Amino acid sequence: MKYSLDLQDKEGVSTLEVSGEKRGEKFNFLKIEHQVNSNNLYLTLQDKTFSVKDENSAEESVKLEELLTNPNFSSFSTAVQQVHDKLKLPGWKSPSTMFLYRIGMSLHHNLPSLKREEETVDEDILDYHGWFPEKECQQNGWKYNDVDDLIKKRCTGTCGPKCMMCWQWVCGDCCVHTGCLRHDKFCRGPYGKFHKDCVTFRGVLWDTITDTPYDC
Repeated sequence: MKYSLDLQDKEGVSTLEVSGEKRGEKFNFLKIEHQVNSNNLYLTLQDKTFSVKDENSAEESVKLEELLTNPNFSSFSTAVQQVHDKLKLPGWKSPSTMFLYRIGMSLHHNLPSLKREEETVDEDILDYHGWFPEKECQQNGWKYNDVDDLIKKRCTGTCGPKCMMCWQWVCGDCCVHTGCLRHDKFCRGPYGKFHKDCVTFRGVLWDTITDTPYDC
């Protein structure tokens, strides 16, 4: 599958569109549009548009499940990681890029290939934590002094799949950040990934506490 990304940040509106092509067949996978003036975010899945302000997310969940089980979309998280690692686009400077990264991270959590790596710790994370870290936090991030406790808590809030991997270009480092911390707490709380603020893409993209898109 050859994926195509259209990321735009214009005055008052940020959009991300994901499409693809395989053997001459074209696919429109999803579109995200954030409108600053109305403070709303819209998700379009299979030509059906949903607002994050709509309390009823049942139909959205069905459409999302269809997307996630679509074999043509199965390698998208790997594609996003390649964009992150090679292009190094700063998510904190671009809402559309942040949307892309947050979707990529959420899908990356569930990759079967990561299951065997659940106990590993990305050394990049360790560089930012401890009493005397080698690197300083950026973009309102903060360090965790007790590294052993951070690992015990599965590196909550460090913007990546547990301790296995740090997506440094989400917020510029591997420190703890408010947006990642809030989302991790939703997904690791008593309801786990079945929490309404975790199970759908709106849970990945929209911070219901501040009623704004997740940022650093």
